[in-house]
Amino acid sequence: MKVMTISLMVLRAAVLLALILGIIFWANSAIPDEYPAVKDIHMLLGIIVVLALWTVSLAQGLVKGGNFALALIGFIVGLAVVIVGLSQEAWKANAGTGAVELINTLHLLLGLLAAGTGEMIASRVKRLAKVAV
Repeated sequence: MKVMTISLMVLRAAVLLALILGIIFWANSAIPDEYPAVKDIHMLLGIIVVLALWTVSLAQGLVKGGNFALALIGFIVGLAVVIVGLSQEAWKANAGTGAVELINTLHLLLGLLAAGTGEMIASRVKRLAKVAV
């Protein structure tokens, strides 16, 4: 249960910080080019989000009464965040303004979906723990 609690707190903190940086990038698209270290921090936070989500998903899958399908959804959402996060620069290079906004929106929604999925999984595990006691 401690693994779940710690992983969920890490997930929350990383999502919040990545969201703040992402909004700053969206408001001023020159910042990632001018300060590549800030973009690297955003990417590191994204990796932490995915690893925390996968840890929460794995813990949920291993707990007595856990749901394998829900754990699989957590892993798929994390994989989607990684794919879109790493591919979006290449996609944006060949896209118009509207498509760039769509890519940014997709990336934002996937990040929020990762946070929501982690919260949902953790909530389910906490309920299972209460029932088991």
